Amino acid sequence: MKAVIIEDETAAVSSLKAILAQNSIIPIEIVAELESIEESVAYFREGPHPDVIFMDIHLADGLGFKIFEQVDIEAPVVFTTAYDEYALQAFQVSSIDYLLKPVTLVSLERALSKLRLFSPEERQEHIRQTNHTIQGRHVLKSLLIMLAEKFYPLPVEDIQYFYTANEKVTAYTIDGKQHPVDRTLDALSEQLDDRHFFRANRQFIISRKAIKDVDLWFGSRLSVNLLLPIPERIVISKTKSPLFKKWILMEE
Repeated sequence: MKAVIIEDETAAVSSLKAILAQNSIIPIEIVAELESIEESVAYFREGPHPDVIFMDIHLADGLGFKIFEQVDIEAPVVFTTAYDEYALQAFQVSSIDYLLKPVTLVSLERALSKLRLFSPEERQEHIRQTNHTIQGRHVLKSLLIMLAEKFYPLPVEDIQYFYTANEKVTAYTIDGKQHPVDRTLDALSEQLDDRHFFRANRQFIISRKAIKDVDLWFGSRLSVNLLLPIPERIVISKTKSPLFKKWILMEE
């Protein structure tokens, strides 16, 4: 079975390849390793599609879902993701396969066993459902904020930035209020509309409308200034700076 891996973390690619080589369900031949949405779209437009695709949801240049918006995918997809199992339930009913990171041999072989049993008709139905689910997915519009004695909805459009410290995520709104969020930044970055929000670094997701200006920083990095106070400086790495510049110029 020929496979393509779409993953932008070198360590994750190496780990997945090692586990694929160990599996006893189906012999796997890796025919391509792709790192971005742009590279993946170009590959699938030009080359033959594989028998299966292993795709990380969150790539350096955006969500892997955007690949489906630009090219028809003609192979079953096994997503790798940082979502917890509760968040995956909505997707599992559509028979899309997921591997939670870090990928284990047990979870991989379970997915491959399912793929091996696909009839040609089931394979096409799986592909159809994958495309249908992704094209119909809804970006996060509101968060349910839980406090000790009450809870309330918080519209995402009111949030200026998300910040994480000591394993706790907080949403900051323009009125200066702080709202505890029961999700990781990894999960949020997969659910938020990436036209409006950008994952600046490990600590921040920032809203486009919250940006005041941007300073050039040491080592070809960028320092982003917001319209409201922030707990620490928002520094965008040299690697991510070109993506940020492209994002900030993108039409909403």
